[in-house]
Amino acid sequence: MEGKMYHSKHVLSILLTVVMLLLPARYAFGDDISQIELSPQELESATVADPSGADPSSVMPLSKDSEPLTIPGGKGTLTSNAWRSSSYTVSGNTLKWDYQVSAVYSGNRKVSKIRTTWKGSASLRNSASINLGISSSGGSAGAGGGWQYVSTVAKYWENNNGAKEASYRSNMVVAPARDYRSDTISIVNTARVQLSGDKKSYEISASC
Repeated sequence: MEGKMYHSKHVLSILLTVVMLLLPARYAFGDDISQIELSPQELESATVADPSGADPSSVMPLSKDSEPLTIPGGKGTLTSNAWRSSSYTVSGNTLKWDYQVSAVYSGNRKVSKIRTTWKGSASLRNSASINLGISSSGGSAGAGGGWQYVSTVAKYWENNNGAKEASYRSNMVVAPARDYRSDTISIVNTARVQLSGDKKSYEISASC
């Protein structure tokens, strides 16, 4: 009996080791993945983005995530969209990913305001930085050599002119390239809509 128990524990130990080896690096190194989500505090404290990237005319053919929310009472649907480049481009010692985010309302209710709020994240080290290609949006790792998940400042773009969509396009930039851990870039977007005559706002998030 003891031999069988030892054998079972040994097999379990091997299986756990294999699972850890197969996990993406960000899990194996124990980073706090929850940091890539937009907290209620970030949503409320987000600052408006530069107008240069607002309301692009077309969606980029990138890796994407679209999450719909059916608004109760037959009031329509709110969709959060996040797109980003599947791979980066290199310029000197920087890495760059294109991205686009949007909030889209479909329904017959009049929209008081619609907002898209987003941030980027990556695993960095040695004071490396990440930004959204927007002024005052950067975040940086500590000076130590350990990997850390670093988020940008949250930014938003909002339309309050009756439009049913708010969109923004720019690029995420990481520098220096050597202090970025491969395949850890991400972007999260929260769509929020306020319908005319409705005291409650509705929101849904997407990330990729």
